[in-house]
Amino acid sequence: MTWTIRYHSDVKEDMESIGPSAARRIMRVIDAKLTQAPMQFGAPLSGTLSAFRKLRIGDYRVVCRVQDRRVIVFVLTVGHQRDKEVYQSALKRIS
Repeated sequence: MTWTIRYHSDVKEDMESIGPSAARRIMRVIDAKLTQAPMQFGAPLSGTLSAFRKLRIGDYRVVCRVQDRRVIVFVLTVGHQRDKEVYQSALKRIS
């Protein structure tokens, strides 16, 4: 089964801010892993982000939600792990 990937509207800005090389690498991993078996990769988050999962790609994190009934992976944010700023950004986008 192939999963559909949807992106939050601000993910484009996330990708531009991290640079083209890292963005290409992240997109390749998203396409390879999240379109095929998203529940096998990453780890569940806790607290306010408990409905989301994180996918580690080097120093970057992809915060996403897997919606089983609709075969959709919703990518909420992509960013550097530094000082947990990617999780702070994710929280802002869901509030």
